[in-house]
Amino acid sequence: MSALPSIIGRELRAATVVLVAAGALAAGCRSAADTPEPIGADAASVAPPSVAEVEQEVGDGAVPLPSEPSAPTNRRPPEIEGHRSDDITHDDATRDAYGKAMIEGEAALYSGRFEDARLAYLEAMELRPDSTSPALGALRSMVIEGHAEARGDIADRIRQKIAEYESRPETQGAANLLAARLALALGDTGTALDEARLAVHQMPELGVAWRVLGESAMAAELWGEAVESLQTAVALGLQAESGTWERLADAFDELGETSAAVDAAEQALEMTGRDEHAQRRRLNLLACVLKHAGDLDGAEAAAEKARALGPDDPAVLHNLGTLAQARDEPDKALELWEKATAKIPVPTTLWRMGKLLLQLDRPNDALKAFQRSAANLARWGWPESTRWLPSYEVGKLYARAEMYKEATGWFEDAQREARTAEATREIVSWLGYVKTLSVEDAAANAP
Repeated sequence: MSALPSIIGRELRAATVVLVAAGALAAGCRSAADTPEPIGADAASVAPPSVAEVEQEVGDGAVPLPSEPSAPTNRRPPEIEGHRSDDITHDDATRDAYGKAMIEGEAALYSGRFEDARLAYLEAMELRPDSTSPALGALRSMVIEGHAEARGDIADRIRQKIAEYESRPETQGAANLLAARLALALGDTGTALDEARLAVHQMPELGVAWRVLGESAMAAELWGEAVESLQTAVALGLQAESGTWERLADAFDELGETSAAVDAAEQALEMTGRDEHAQRRRLNLLACVLKHAGDLDGAEAAAEKARALGPDDPAVLHNLGTLAQARDEPDKALELWEKATAKIPVPTTLWRMGKLLLQLDRPNDALKAFQRSAANLARWGWPESTRWLPSYEVGKLYARAEMYKEATGWFEDAQREARTAEATREIVSWLGYVKTLSVEDAAANAP
């Protein structure tokens, strides 16, 4: 769709001022209260996997304007599924090409560098063809267009392994666990949750099964179940415990339990080895939850430590931008976000840029940010229930510019992305508004 005319008019600017006065753009990181609503053998030859083997594999005129929804503000990127790299130090990585590739894949995936992540995971797959962890990582990195065939081939390989496990009663739990992990990698949240619950039923004493259930619950935005599952995983013990604490911090944060979130984030960081990528990710997480707890100084200190370990990490730059915004430094926030999105079109960061640009009475620049965000939803890092927001914002800008046909298309895009009744109501109200005015305009202009 084309950009808005350079002259939008007093009506749009007035509407923007009203939005700002109403607090439609809340500063800081997103919290739960702000939310609108990562072969081969014959079946007969497959031996049951040991607990250690299973654990190693896991390792955002007259018609009145509709009301504004409460909106999420910031959320760190989702923590990817755990695997052995949680426990591999840099020294180990230099001796272990597989471990190094896995660490590099995880780091690239976290930062949104999907092509780099894909190449790293494919390298790890070549080194250990029978391991599912690099295959699952590769699937997560292939969300961008152009990899459908390769993605299907890798998924089929994992399904074959699941089928082999399913053929033996003693490995049914392992089959459910791997099926849950595959569903998570493919974005099939419902299946992931079902399979993870079955895995826990089959293997209730296995910490990794509870961890995968926690990750599935997080994907489904069932934060209470996520916390309970992850706490059980910690209590039972598993190899990648630091990653479990990391996810616990995320889930507590979503529930608004900021003190528990800070404690969990600090525990995850304390248990992290010399993997600088994991250190950076967990420092960035700590910065976010400290901000939610109201400790801006502590949050900035943690974020700056994270930036020292990765100056160009878009996820770190994103959080530094939210801190600048919280300190009423909009120019600094925009500078950080522009840097974060210069090479990688991070849609959640672009959405935040758009909201801030609206607050600064720069609707045309905001439109560009929202459109770029909506064009890159495959990279969306916030919960699925928020994917409708970019198209929704574009639709509102067109509506206020009296470009009702364009607005209708964008609201219809938002409606297709909506996952909650609240979101659907907001979008439908705007759709009714623009369609009504569109009919009135057509009638007024009829010969």
